[in-house]
Amino acid sequence: MTLQLTRLRVEQLRRFRQPFELAGLSPGLNILAGPNEAGKSTLVRAIRAAFFERHRSNAAEHLRPHGDSAAAPTIELDFLLDGQAGQLRKTFLARKRCELQWAGQRHEGAEAEDWLAQRFGFSYAAKGESKPQNWGIPGLLWVEQGEGQRLDVDPARDYLHDALAGQAGQVGGALAASGGDELL
Repeated sequence: MTLQLTRLRVEQLRRFRQPFELAGLSPGLNILAGPNEAGKSTLVRAIRAAFFERHRSNAAEHLRPHGDSAAAPTIELDFLLDGQAGQLRKTFLARKRCELQWAGQRHEGAEAEDWLAQRFGFSYAAKGESKPQNWGIPGLLWVEQGEGQRLDVDPARDYLHDALAGQAGQVGGALAASGGDELL
């Protein structure tokens, strides 16, 4: 599975009260750089929230712009998944919505979120804000400034093991006979 984010748009999200769009993201590694308080960490939080927070959760309160109790933080992500274009749109707190379009399929609400979690190999917190132990491998992809030294790969280990075991199963006994268990 390959995933490439191609566009990020946020609105009413922390410092971005007005719409802000980051388009033309390139394949591979994209680095956001800018002065302090420019909103770099906010954009990373937006990506994490789009994937890992339930749209109905009140735990997304940290996305609300300061002093705006009526705000409806909205995140749109355009992406390529296995070469097919898709879009995820989530609105939190007020007017809660989740819409996912990919490969001619349309999913909404919890169904869209569950589809994403299954497809990408992560889970949602049973209650409250999502935590690193729920994020699986995708949780290693969006690292906030100043958090690299705290990056914990343990939560992703089980997801990675299962993904590799699934791949090994597809190849059959050849990999196991040639030291596949060492790879796993």
